[in-house]
Amino acid sequence: MGDARPALDVALPAESSALPARLDCLLDDLRPVAIEPRDESAPRGGLRVQRVHFEAHDDRAAALHAITRTLGPEGVIARAVDVPDEDWAARSQAGLRAVRVGRVVVAPPWDLPRDEETAGAVVVVIEPSTGFGTGHHASTRLCLRALETCLDAAPAPRDVLDLGTGSGVLAIAAHRLGAAPILAVDRDRDALANARDNLARNAAAHAVSLRLDDVGRLAAPAAAIVTANLSGAVLVRHAERIARHVRPSGWLVAGGVTAAEEERTRAALGAALTPVARETEDGWVALTLRRAPAP
Repeated sequence: MGDARPALDVALPAESSALPARLDCLLDDLRPVAIEPRDESAPRGGLRVQRVHFEAHDDRAAALHAITRTLGPEGVIARAVDVPDEDWAARSQAGLRAVRVGRVVVAPPWDLPRDEETAGAVVVVIEPSTGFGTGHHASTRLCLRALETCLDAAPAPRDVLDLGTGSGVLAIAAHRLGAAPILAVDRDRDALANARDNLARNAAAHAVSLRLDDVGRLAAPAAAIVTANLSGAVLVRHAERIARHVRPSGWLVAGGVTAAEEERTRAALGAALTPVARETEDGWVALTLRRAPAP
């Protein structure tokens, strides 16, 4: 089979609207490198199938165990598969098209919108790499909407700290919407490499500083706007440190939160910040919170 890639085919009951978000949440700590919908428009036997790709067989084994244990009782079936050819990533992303969220259009290089389609909008070009940060996941869209709202309301200086930058989409969008300076942080070297490529693609390398770091250890200047499209578990675990990076009168956009995690996430972040808005889509939630002005 040559250089086969480890993957899982995960079948979810089509009638459940909550299971896809719960699967995404579960996969967050299981090191997937891409997620590919399979037969999305035509459920097979009442099941919808996603193919989840991994870099290592051990990561696949851990994910298979976790999915079977946690979601198996609810009818989710996971099966190990080997993908034989090396163009799986390209195939999994080939169908992606431009997405508009408020004034931001996120587009892959092969679907750049025409000028007449972008009136009043800014375009962010993202080369899909790992299936995340392309604008096609609800959590990214929710954070883009909340980020735009915060930038519209924030007086200068409108500096941004982007935690868990991934593809760099939020940092680049912030630059396109007028924010400066911008610091983007991720603990994954591959994600930062993708973000660096996307910064160059958008002529934004001069405007966004990248840093390899972990949110649990991060020491950086507080910013007017902090974006944290992470997960509910990470936001709860590091709520105090994340909130510390929000300047007085500043905003935090907290994404990657499932509906089931919202209450606990809101409570953890609300110890230092005041919730002021929420966005929801497909079982995902983005919270906007604000720090009180300095006395």
